[in-house]
Amino acid sequence: MMTRQERLLRNAVIFLAIATLMLGGLLFWSLRAMAILKGEAAEGESSDIARAGDQPVTDQQWIGELKKKHGDEVLLTLLNHIVVSKEAKALGITVTENEIEKELQRSIAGYGSEQQYYEQMESELGLSREEVRDEAAYRLTLQAIATAGITISESEIDDYLAQNAERFTPKKEMQLSMIKVYTYEEAEKVMDRLEQGEDFAALATELSVDEESRVHGGSIGMVEEDDPFWPEDLLQTAAGLEAGDIAGPLQAGDAYAVIRLEKAIVPREQNQAEIRQQVREELALEKAPPLQQVENDLRAKYDAAIYIDNSLQD
Repeated sequence: MMTRQERLLRNAVIFLAIATLMLGGLLFWSLRAMAILKGEAAEGESSDIARAGDQPVTDQQWIGELKKKHGDEVLLTLLNHIVVSKEAKALGITVTENEIEKELQRSIAGYGSEQQYYEQMESELGLSREEVRDEAAYRLTLQAIATAGITISESEIDDYLAQNAERFTPKKEMQLSMIKVYTYEEAEKVMDRLEQGEDFAALATELSVDEESRVHGGSIGMVEEDDPFWPEDLLQTAAGLEAGDIAGPLQAGDAYAVIRLEKAIVPREQNQAEIRQQVREELALEKAPPLQQVENDLRAKYDAAIYIDNSLQD
């Protein structure tokens, strides 16, 4: 079990990985769509897609700039997907829907909700749910290829679990929302307005000085009961609330907070077989070559080649 901050750090890595993987794919399909649309027009004809004053921007100009700036990334991503698919087929590797769902749930865990996760993927990367799922499948397939043939012994798993027992100790989690203000008096006024029936999310958007949670109506996501990054008194107070209860003012660093417990999740006993499998996969990845190297090696194995030089394009 990871703390919220550890999850956010892990998700940041995944977020960047998805961004890198998807950039080429999205641009490729954008270029392909534009090429199809252009094919409907007369040869040499170019329609305007934007304008600044009396200066138009044509789709040909747009596509040309995309090719010059991102052409290599587009082609490498496309080639990577092809060679990874070929190697997976050769090795008999298939990623199941269940595996994809588990991977997505690990990514979602650091966010306030599944909806918030997908909204951020959409707003930051322009990715639909289907595109996020496709790239999760690609990442899992690539990892399976990278670790094929790597054996992790039961004793290695035992040693890891002995050294990292706390990571797999179930802990109560609380989904919290927060309105953070600078002074105790401001927090008291927030409590007064809430007691008068004002909406918590609306007040958070209006008043909270915590930028990350404010844009989500005060939601700070799931917090573990002993998360070291949150004040102990705040967590103890939250642990004593029922879903929907509000408490405050509470000291929160150099500011004050009013919190609401959205829901509490009492942990279930984790499946030991699933834990051991997760550790096995993680230890295997540590022994495997970097995934980028795996992609490079596969492109060489399947004689991938690029026949254009974007740097020479006008």
